Amino acid sequence: MNRSMLRRLIQSDYENLFDALSSRQHLQPHEPVEASLAHVVDCLGVCPGATAEAVKWLQIDPATPIGRLRRTELTQLARSIHRFWRQRTAEAAPAEPGNRRPS
Repeated sequence: MNRSMLRRLIQSDYENLFDALSSRQHLQPHEPVEASLAHVVDCLGVCPGATAEAVKWLQIDPATPIGRLRRTELTQLARSIHRFWRQRTAEAAPAEPGNRRPS
């Protein structure tokens, strides 16, 4: 897999996440952020720890209705979740045998 394909795959994950949050914002504007994120976790398989970490890092009140977030805040939330999700995935993946250092 070359870099452009990998970049496109990563970008599509972020776009799927942002689209899901944006849809929840328009379809269920009175739903709390934490309920919308729980729905995204169920639908997309996002790491729940990454969503919790992003909400904490951005200092968003989980009880705030998703419809009250501005588009920039929703974008920041999606990007943060995506970043923390990738970090957690990278940490959970075992090291490849060719990349190990000799003991």
